Amino acid sequence: MSERDPLFRVEGFSGGYVDGIDIIHDIELDLYRDEILTIIGPNGAGKSTLLKAIVGALPFERGRRSFQGEDVSGWSTPRMIEAGIGYVPQVDNVFTSLSIRENLEMGGYMRRSGLQERIDEVLAMFPDLEHRPGERASRLSGGQRQMLAMARALMLDPVMLCLDEPTAALAPATRGELFARIYRIHMAGVGILMVEQNATEALVWSDRGVVMVDGEKALEGSGTEMLTSPEVGRAFLGQAEGEGFAIEEGMTS
Repeated sequence: MSERDPLFRVEGFSGGYVDGIDIIHDIELDLYRDEILTIIGPNGAGKSTLLKAIVGALPFERGRRSFQGEDVSGWSTPRMIEAGIGYVPQVDNVFTSLSIRENLEMGGYMRRSGLQERIDEVLAMFPDLEHRPGERASRLSGGQRQMLAMARALMLDPVMLCLDEPTAALAPATRGELFARIYRIHMAGVGILMVEQNATEALVWSDRGVVMVDGEKALEGSGTEMLTSPEVGRAFLGQAEGEGFAIEEGMTS
């Protein structure tokens, strides 16, 4: 596998939650290790459904998915996670009755060695969590819980991280902090596949973007192309006719 081979590939996927009722239609998608790829689109477009299918939480009966060149179409979620794919769902992504450290221990339960060392490494990535490992997760803010959820997913040293609406319901300042943290994780060598409703902010940090509409891939391009496209701006970024998004040097990766 060369550096420019896809880290993860979806080919011709169609499916959904009920056999015979497709929510996703003939999706083709590549993720490379050196990029952040963000999927945007209206509610009900099938974004989260696609992410669940990618990580094995939905049956992959039609089409093919491959990870690091290997066909993984029939793999379960635990097998995908063990192979190096981290997954952070939008809700119920931490154990609220457990402490920060206990959540990380749960995230690393499949590690064969070095659990405590990895906990220390992961905590160092999240200063908001590092100095309070005994704090119960129920006492954390929404942004801190999302950071803990990502920290849990990093406990098995993934090479790919799938994030479902990581900034949902967060204040703008907290969203910016979380996106910056995601970018730092990516710069440590992790390919990021992210579904996001806060499209403009997500695309600023993204190498590529995909627009889904009615279960289909409607548009694809670089993050900058998406942000400056009048079509994408009017339909998905809330821009008025003739309005554009100014890209400042250094804003995108």
